[in-house]
Amino acid sequence: MPHAITVRPDGKEEFFAGSAPVWHRIGQRVDRALSSQAALKMAALDWTVESRPLFVDGKDGSTREVATHKAIVRMDSQAILGIVGRKYQPVQNAQTFEWLDEVIGPGKAVYETAGSLHGGKIVWALVKLPGELRIANTDDVVKPYVLICNSHDGSIAFRALNTSIRVVCQNTLTLALRNAGPDSISIKHTESIHDRLADAQEVLGLSIAKHREFEVQMNRLAQVRMTKRTFGSYLDRVLGPVPQPTEQDPEPEASAARQQIVANFDDSLQRLKGIEHTAWAGFNAVSQWVDWGRPSRGAAGTRDERRFESMMLGAGADLKRRAWNEALKLARAN
Repeated sequence: MPHAITVRPDGKEEFFAGSAPVWHRIGQRVDRALSSQAALKMAALDWTVESRPLFVDGKDGSTREVATHKAIVRMDSQAILGIVGRKYQPVQNAQTFEWLDEVIGPGKAVYETAGSLHGGKIVWALVKLPGELRIANTDDVVKPYVLICNSHDGSIAFRALNTSIRVVCQNTLTLALRNAGPDSISIKHTESIHDRLADAQEVLGLSIAKHREFEVQMNRLAQVRMTKRTFGSYLDRVLGPVPQPTEQDPEPEASAARQQIVANFDDSLQRLKGIEHTAWAGFNAVSQWVDWGRPSRGAAGTRDERRFESMMLGAGADLKRRAWNEALKLARAN
């Protein structure tokens, strides 16, 4: 398999992409799905999982059931997706997508991309919310989304978070990152998960309001001017300071990451009229590097998936969160 996206025995990929840019180099580009049923079919995720008991053989030839764990089996292929604790409760793909429909509102959820990784162990969907966000009197537009991730192997909890895509450079601006907050959902697969999902609908239903708050913050950052010195101090807090000169190395170089982010800050994408040399441009210089410039390990065919996981849920997301929080501190100080 050339990449982590699930490929069925007949060669069909469990993936579709409308206009979302993150996955533009892999999978088949199709029209956006306007319902959970359409998204499930287009991403080939219309399969279910079941919990099955585990057994071990005894020395006397007998077998006994493992009381503490069970297997999660994908029913169409009979593949074992994971071994989980006895309290683990699966959430079906259809339930995940229907939950999104209910949270966002009937007919309002537009599925931009969806698919599965590693044979179906992880399933995700990216859903466009109504409207758009904009820096006042500029062409800098951000589209609001909700990302949802679910695992069938116990590797991650059921997660939903607000995210946005800045159209001008197609970087992804993650609003709610690793730590679940008032605009992020993270629910373990325990016996109460379905009750908690019902409660979570009300919380995530605030997504549109949260994105409007983000628009206000975007515009505030676009009003805060950044000199090269200010930007350097900002990067010190985000990335760590440049090494001090030593006798052995009297002129230490900045890291490759810092050099690229500095270049991004002066790139035409961050010099649109109305945002040039502002805290908003500074944050986007970091975010652009995380999404498109940060090295990703692994074989060439897996790097896009690894970058996606990092920038939405991993180390890349942590870096963007730190960059965002430091930019907001600058805005408050001004």
